Amino acid sequence: MRRMVLSAVIAGLVFWTGDALAELKLGYIDSEILKERLPEFKEAQRKLDQLRQDFEREAQDREAKLLKLQEDFRKQELLMSEARKMEMQTEFEEKVRLLKEFTEMKFGPEGELMKKNVELSSPIFEKINLALQEMAKQDGYDFIFDAAAPGTGLVFAQEKFDLTEKLLELLKEKSEEAAKK
Repeated sequence: MRRMVLSAVIAGLVFWTGDALAELKLGYIDSEILKERLPEFKEAQRKLDQLRQDFEREAQDREAKLLKLQEDFRKQELLMSEARKMEMQTEFEEKVRLLKEFTEMKFGPEGELMKKNVELSSPIFEKINLALQEMAKQDGYDFIFDAAAPGTGLVFAQEKFDLTEKLLELLKEKSEEAAKK
């Protein structure tokens, strides 16, 4: 008797869940394609690359000065007093510390490069999210996933559910409208 009741409950849940899922409208986008094809992302990436090159050039200059200091120390070490050796060793250690600090300040997870990335990409993502919300409301989508985002769990989806091109068109229209104003 218990088995029959349990089987009936399980069957009811399966059919109820199936009906609920049949009513959902799902879609997905690929944010990597958006990054490749949206001019705003390309411009943001160009600015980030330039900033990264500037920071790398500065780090290389600092490293070259550090290596020169080390080389000078080696060349003159035998002629130096112990006090001068200690002084140069302290100077060298300070410059090593400053180089590490500079590298962390520019390239670290809380560094200027990361902050600039957020500053440049946030408005673009906001624009994309607004367009996605508009598309979802207009077309009645319950869920829109990002296939490129880590942790989405989206392993496979048929191409007919890919909304990337539609989103690109909507963003293009919005850019053209904004340019006319």
